[in-house]
Amino acid sequence: MAAMTALAACGDDSGRDTETSQSTITTATATATATATATATATDPTGGDSLGSSGAEGSGSGTAAQTTSPTTTGPDSTGTGTTAALDDTGVATSTGDATTDEPIKFDAGTLLDIPPPVCLQCGLTIASQQSGVLGVEGQNIFATAKLMDQVVYALGTYGPGRFIASADSSLPFNEVSDCPITDWLAGNGGGAAKILYFGWGPSDGPKQWNVPADASGFHLPAQYVGNATLLKQDYDIVMYLEGSGQFGTEAPTDQEMTTLLDYLGKGGGMYISSEFYGYLNDADITSVNRLLTPLGAPAKPLNLNWGNVDGNIDFECFPEPQ
Repeated sequence: MAAMTALAACGDDSGRDTETSQSTITTATATATATATATATATDPTGGDSLGSSGAEGSGSGTAAQTTSPTTTGPDSTGTGTTAALDDTGVATSTGDATTDEPIKFDAGTLLDIPPPVCLQCGLTIASQQSGVLGVEGQNIFATAKLMDQVVYALGTYGPGRFIASADSSLPFNEVSDCPITDWLAGNGGGAAKILYFGWGPSDGPKQWNVPADASGFHLPAQYVGNATLLKQDYDIVMYLEGSGQFGTEAPTDQEMTTLLDYLGKGGGMYISSEFYGYLNDADITSVNRLLTPLGAPAKPLNLNWGNVDGNIDFECFPEPQ
């Protein structure tokens, strides 16, 4: 994996601990939906890297679950109304009506020849200075990255849609990876992704990503509210960033959040970013969880503040972009 550079955390830097602390072993688990499972264990790089952390060398391992054709089992070949008994030699003998000894024939039907999914072996690394924490619930999440043994980054699917949940707004579009993350998230056949982001106000930031994107302030543009079909037509990726201290004032409405879930249900792709507790208050956590809880990655009111550390995911089966 290429050498990592430290990513600045978002929000008011005055609330962050700038002292770099020694990181401990971090663990990442990737589970491909329905067809394969991969598990990776990673530690921070050895001393001397740009993150300023020290630790053991990372390693990863994975196993893929193989699918098998269904098998059918018919009833006892002695037929209906007969029983089988063991004689003195231990051999089963038929007892009952001799006219029913003819075995019944069963049609097993046609077994479908389903090709295995296309799996990409790749990996990614994220770096953070300060972060919130995500939970993992349900079956939507297929990969997570952990820092200090806490989940801070998760990839998943919601119906035909795809999403990445992040507990640090400096992570989206800043992963170091040989996985086609943006192509997978966009799901547009490999073309340039059309991106919209919203949720932050003037006091939020600083913005850490450098990708062409349309910005919309606190709210989803009015023409898309309640119209997920139009939103999917105009944008391949929507990024929602939870702002600080806005819930109940300038926070997006419930209808805007429902539109985003409907957008995923129509095959859209999303980044959803929470932040560390303290930058976000309880009401902000409640706000972002209107999205993250249905997706199975609820934000928790926790603050991980340790300096520079990184986390890795080694995929045995990253889904091929569509």
